[in-house]
Amino acid sequence: MKRTISEINLAIALGVVGAVVLLSQWSGNRALRFEAAALREETRELEKLREENRRLMALQVSTPELERLRADHAALPRLRAEIEAVRRTAVTTGR
Repeated sequence: MKRTISEINLAIALGVVGAVVLLSQWSGNRALRFEAAALREETRELEKLREENRRLMALQVSTPELERLRADHAALPRLRAEIEAVRRTAVTTGR
């Protein structure tokens, strides 16, 4: 079977096109593999951050406890003034 030059040129052109398509697909697959690896790393980091957030949330003071602590803190100046008044009274009465 004798091939003409145009058939050979067509075969070469198809081979080149095929090689380009394969190279393009290989390159695209390679880029997707790198992207997938980066996404897996981001997912691991995100899970670590979520776990740290859960841990910190568990340590957080509850709202009623925080309100109680704020009330205690607000009462300190009044209590200090009462203590000072008792001391002054004790000094003046001789106790």
